[in-house]
Amino acid sequence: MSDIDEVFTKLGFGKMQFIILFCCFLMQIWMTNEQLGFGVVIAGASCEMDIHDRRLAWLLAANFSAQMISCFIWGELADLYGRRRVIGFASIVAIIFSLISALMPEYWSFMAVRTVCGFFIVASVVSLSTYLSEFTKVSLRPRVLTIMGYSLGVSMIYVPSLGGALLSMRMEPSGWRILLLCNQLPGIIGTTLLIFLPESPKYYLSIDDQEKAMKVMERVCRMNKGKDVTLKSLGVESLTQARLRPPNEERGQCHETKVLMVKYGKVIWFFFFIFFTLTGLGFALPIWMTRIRVLTSTFGDRNTICEHMEHISAQLSGDKDCHLTYEQMKDPLIHGCVVLCLFIATSVFLIWLSRRAVIIAFVCVSILGCVALNFMEHPALILISFFAIIDPLICSVRLAGSLLIDCVPTHLRGKAFALITMIGRSGVLITSVYVGYTLSHSCYVTFNTFIVVLIVCGMLVYWLPTHFKHSSFTN
Repeated sequence: MSDIDEVFTKLGFGKMQFIILFCCFLMQIWMTNEQLGFGVVIAGASCEMDIHDRRLAWLLAANFSAQMISCFIWGELADLYGRRRVIGFASIVAIIFSLISALMPEYWSFMAVRTVCGFFIVASVVSLSTYLSEFTKVSLRPRVLTIMGYSLGVSMIYVPSLGGALLSMRMEPSGWRILLLCNQLPGIIGTTLLIFLPESPKYYLSIDDQEKAMKVMERVCRMNKGKDVTLKSLGVESLTQARLRPPNEERGQCHETKVLMVKYGKVIWFFFFIFFTLTGLGFALPIWMTRIRVLTSTFGDRNTICEHMEHISAQLSGDKDCHLTYEQMKDPLIHGCVVLCLFIATSVFLIWLSRRAVIIAFVCVSILGCVALNFMEHPALILISFFAIIDPLICSVRLAGSLLIDCVPTHLRGKAFALITMIGRSGVLITSVYVGYTLSHSCYVTFNTFIVVLIVCGMLVYWLPTHFKHSSFTN
């Protein structure tokens, strides 16, 4: 029997992996359009839908509550029926509901449809990284997942670029509705491509289906090495992997969850708080950054963000221009370029530094950004402070995910990622509601509370067990 990771090393990172990476890249662009890019859509829809701070907070809370509730369901289904099948089905349904949401006439129906959309889109969030990583040899996992993270930067350039053109136009249907439709294009292309790709061979091994695992690996072999090369010619007769589920082990949702929480309990609880912080701040704050920058763009005097927020309520009571300009989309566009560059820089950092060291360094940068927002008055410096808080955390999520994959065996990965994603979504939900209710009244408390949370997060990353590096924990 040949270890599947040794076989992947023989086959290399070839044509099949590049196609899977491209598919996952498109799917990640679509997911980012639907989550981080949603802030641009909301900026354009605020007048028509009468979305004030509290309505925005509850819109985000409803969406991420649906994601949080459904995470564990999709994780269970991914372990039972396969990553590819779950991603494909849920993505099709999510795209359909996203298209429907662009047709909603008022806030409450819009919120309801977006909540259903959130219920299904999280299936791809839970399973996509696992699917890609299970076709990638161990030594390349962090870099390949980081490269997939480039898609976040591409999405954050794609949405504001279209938004700048569409939201400034006075037309029917409204520009934000057309933007929401355009946001689905990468998902439609990626889901179509996914139909022609194989299921994870490690998933097949985890359910003891040796024949299908061999068929998938044979297909990978022929695509990477040429039609004349077979697994048999490479000396591979059958496959196995470390930490397979024992054949006599009890199966079932409760038992496997218990195994995950008992055998890997300390690490999982560390990851709970780490993902709560990284995902909560990294994915909730960009939407608020866009809203704050749009709302304060009319102020000519130089004050800190918190001083500006004291005057926002009076400003909004008058007439509002519901057609945003390309100038107002410049900040999100710059943000996308910064995220893309930071992901590229992260790929370089990983050549010399461990994933844990990179995450700790990024958390420290975010802390400095929170401190800076207390006194920065120049618009450019305020923008840089926001980037310093948000962007390192976004990049760290992917690295933390690769650490989790190395820690947990294949048959528990779906559940582990489901739990971690659920906690991360609860972080986004709590952060969104917290910012919505405190920003206008206790602005300084809002950002300084994040400093304490980030310090704890950094300490937990530092205390993560170093045995993640051992080959016995990578399958």
